[in-house]
Amino acid sequence: MFKSAAYRYINGSIEEAVLESDINMQELLSVTDNVELADKNISSFVSGGPCLNMLLWGEKGSGKSTLLRLLALKYAPQGLVTIEFIDETPGAIYNLYKIIREHSDKKFLLFFDDISFKDDDVSYRRFKSAIEGGIESKPKNVIYAATSNRRQIVSASSQDTGDIYDRDEASEQTSLQARFGLSIGFYPLNKNDYLNIVKMYLNKYKIDIVDGWEKMAESYAIDRGGRSGRLAKQFAAYLYLTQK
Repeated sequence: MFKSAAYRYINGSIEEAVLESDINMQELLSVTDNVELADKNISSFVSGGPCLNMLLWGEKGSGKSTLLRLLALKYAPQGLVTIEFIDETPGAIYNLYKIIREHSDKKFLLFFDDISFKDDDVSYRRFKSAIEGGIESKPKNVIYAATSNRRQIVSASSQDTGDIYDRDEASEQTSLQARFGLSIGFYPLNKNDYLNIVKMYLNKYKIDIVDGWEKMAESYAIDRGGRSGRLAKQFAAYLYLTQK
């Protein structure tokens, strides 16, 4: 078991996952500081040094999941196994822990994609306990990485009314955030950064650069909710198709 680089844990079973990417870390423009920080963290983890659970939060399509995928590919030859955890069954995480403890020669990155909880969703307490809490701690050869479109995983709506229950609830929500010692923000792209990413994709895929492409790229992003690396890549493909 665990001869491949990536798996998914679902319905109590471990399934092999295909891990691949059509870009490299150098092509994650405008987030180089994020790349460096996350890379150092995983490198330290794999080498047995100090490390932190990571939360990558921010704009949709900004490269959060892509960065984790690239890190998984980079460190797989050094024994890193990435497992995407998508099982919401109570106690499922502890069943996975049992399996992981039988493979102490490996390092495991448990990946939670696009997590968020509404303020009235008490399931975040179970999630918090699973990460770090309860009588059973996570195995020493495990690190967590999660992505979220929001900085605050739980959307707290409690006001400071002075009510002890409101304060307790706010404390519960904050303590979940604190489980991730490394919080890395992916912020909205400005116009120049977005256009640089578009140009990178146009050159990468050898797409003809036509007059007025900058204005076309801007309109494409605005029509779809804002600038992002994902939309930059999609626009490059769109421009290629419309040239035919």
